[in-house]
Amino acid sequence: MPSAAKLKLYASLRMSKYRQKYGLFTVEGRKVVDEVIHSGCRLEALLASESYASRQGLTSAFEIIPDAEMKRLSQFDTTPGVMAVLDLKPQADWNAKAPLTLAVDGLSDPGNLGTLIRLADWYGLSQIVASHDTVDAYNAKCIAASMGSFLRVDVVYCDLIETFQDARVFGAFLEGTALYETPFEDPCVLLIGSESHGIRQAEGLTRLHRFTIPQWGQAESLNAAMAAGISLDNAVRRLRENGVPDFALPLSK
Repeated sequence: MPSAAKLKLYASLRMSKYRQKYGLFTVEGRKVVDEVIHSGCRLEALLASESYASRQGLTSAFEIIPDAEMKRLSQFDTTPGVMAVLDLKPQADWNAKAPLTLAVDGLSDPGNLGTLIRLADWYGLSQIVASHDTVDAYNAKCIAASMGSFLRVDVVYCDLIETFQDARVFGAFLEGTALYETPFEDPCVLLIGSESHGIRQAEGLTRLHRFTIPQWGQAESLNAAMAAGISLDNAVRRLRENGVPDFALPLSK
């Protein structure tokens, strides 16, 4: 069993500032922990609660801790009972040569960001660029929503205006060119805002093309993950039709 000092450190990783301070984060749940184990990532620790270990017959690779201690460490109301502690990835630089970059402005919901990470992974993108005030990609709900895709997709935090000063940016707005008529060109940035505030930095983007997702029904709005999924699929299809190198995963195997 880990020392009291180690358990206190792991408990502190529920907060972003301590994840940054110690360079560590946690993932929870059997499926994602299994994926982490087989990914080749360096593991700081593998933890399991006594009840989980008893049910699963775990190997000696796991350190067994009391159920009450696991509850203290967990970021979920109902703890999955199994946890891995990993090193944070170094902050990557934006790859401006990528045919398509997915970017987000001020996204606050960790589930939405996790879904976007999973979407990016599905379409073969290795990065998402995010404004500094976007939710932490190592938030437990974000990690869970990504379904393991956080292992393959980096989230690059930066000043969007400074980073995309010379980039061709296609932004999702309530008004603009219909998405299906939008001329996505290589290289380009697909920018999605939050549901509540939209894209806030439009005036600072000198090569911004506004598009909108046509609405035929009565829904009030789409959340960021829905808007990104629809927009990303159309952008990828248009770029592939235009002969862009096969950066995206095949749609069928």
